[in-house]
Amino acid sequence: MAIELDQYKRIRRLYNEGHSQRHIARILRCSRKIVRKYCQGEISHDAKRETPPKGGRSLGTPREAIEKELLILLDENKTLPRKQRRTSKTMWQELTKKGFTVGESTIRRYARNLIQKHPEAFVPLYFEPGEAMQVDWGDAKAWVDGVKTDVSVFVTILPYSYGLYASVFPDKTNPCFFAGHVKSFEFFGGVPRRCIYDNLRSAVAKNSGTTAVKQEEFKKLEAHYSFDSDFCNAFSGWEKGGVENAVAIIRRIAFTPMPCVKSFAELQQHVDACCLQYIETHKIRYRSASIKSMFTEELKCLNPLPLTPLDTAKSISALVCHDLTVLLEGTRYSVPLNYVGERVTLKVSPFTVSIWHKGKVICTHTKPQIKGDHQYMTDHYLELLSRKPRALMNAAPLKKGVMPEELKRFLNVCRAKDKEEQLLQIMLLGRTVEPDDLLWAVDKANLSGSPTHQLVCFYLGIATAESEVLPCITVEHADLLEYDGLMGGDKEHE
Repeated sequence: MAIELDQYKRIRRLYNEGHSQRHIARILRCSRKIVRKYCQGEISHDAKRETPPKGGRSLGTPREAIEKELLILLDENKTLPRKQRRTSKTMWQELTKKGFTVGESTIRRYARNLIQKHPEAFVPLYFEPGEAMQVDWGDAKAWVDGVKTDVSVFVTILPYSYGLYASVFPDKTNPCFFAGHVKSFEFFGGVPRRCIYDNLRSAVAKNSGTTAVKQEEFKKLEAHYSFDSDFCNAFSGWEKGGVENAVAIIRRIAFTPMPCVKSFAELQQHVDACCLQYIETHKIRYRSASIKSMFTEELKCLNPLPLTPLDTAKSISALVCHDLTVLLEGTRYSVPLNYVGERVTLKVSPFTVSIWHKGKVICTHTKPQIKGDHQYMTDHYLELLSRKPRALMNAAPLKKGVMPEELKRFLNVCRAKDKEEQLLQIMLLGRTVEPDDLLWAVDKANLSGSPTHQLVCFYLGIATAESEVLPCITVEHADLLEYDGLMGGDKEHE
């Protein structure tokens, strides 16, 4: 048991003055055991007793033999996939099968000590200006249009200068992966000589590291922007430590606190501003120059961009169904009526789906964030609804279709029983009236509180059947002279 420094000093002084241990104990009012322990200065006042570690105990096998076998197993572990590596329990089971008589907790303790005694060593890395760009995905959350949304963040960094950039996407699909590259190259104003990756499925078809086999679509990106690719070994994030840190930096500077935006476009503007501010104001510890100055130097060493950006959209062939839609990943997208039964091409980008037929784009949809949020453009169904009026009341393109807010409000405000039919007639006016003029008239009608098709036509200056002047009708008036005579006769009688 340790004692106070002052007491230790008094014990040593009294003992050196020739007092007996019994007398010292009586003067200091402590036990003779304490005096005997500290009087000769063999043990310091704060010395702690060495105690054997707790846990299981060896049942007779020499520790050196156990540790030698454990080192072999731990070295093999480094070559195995993370989820298939041995645990302390499985190593204990293997050792017991080999005849070692030892407890599981002892193996756990020995393994922990061996890992601490033989830590993995790393080589510091240095990159030339414009030599490399490290790439990785990160995850964050943001309020997008009032909804708490999971955001996939594509992060890139130039390890020489530590200039970084991040693109935000709804997911980590191939179109987002390729679009992230294009946006990063455009932000940096050039292309590095090589890019360093994890073994991402968007880039690697199989294997990892030096044996990685590239995806065909990724090869197109690599060729168009003229860069080489390096893939890290499996579960070796330290091989691209710069971007691993950059993901945490982006999460801190751009998503803390959680941003509140109306759209992904606004969120991207916010992230762009945060990246620029970081480059302008930050300096890496132990570096003589700021990020800004090194970044400016590095941009001069990048290879030039191609004259035309690569089209990163994913192309998919689809057949137009009888309900005027094509199906993509559980969501339906409408097309005009005259393409029913035709085969079309869908070009899928991170935020849009454009539909092409014979080299011509026939419509473009906004890609919804929720699977199954079908995109019915109401305008595609107008002629069909005119021929099938009984479907008006329950038509999904009218109830949940993609249309301007003014038309949606008309459907909510109109009190007429046939409001769906009136909305159809209003939208058909768009075939002959300028869209801006039509929406202005609908908005004016909505402000009245009781909008109708007739009122919209009034604001547009269009005559309708209801507003036409009735034909002239000749009214034959009765001869009132006889009535006047009767009235006059009554006066004479009086």
